[in-house]
Amino acid sequence: MSKAPTSPAREQALRDSLLVRFASAAAAGNIDMKEALNREATYLGIQLNKIDGSTPGIH
Repeated sequence: MSKAPTSPAREQALRDSLLVRFASAAAAGNIDMKEALNREATYLGIQLNKIDGSTPGIH
């Protein structure tokens, strides 16, 4: 299954949304949410470590 083409603005909006939600989950210590966001990022082809500078996964 190929991904639908996306505009650079949409890709940036997705990255920004993931970063905000990931930071919120990390601040709350919500490991389940961090894992779900990692799965979402993987599905979208986004590496969270390239967004926030950390290694994705449970930290």
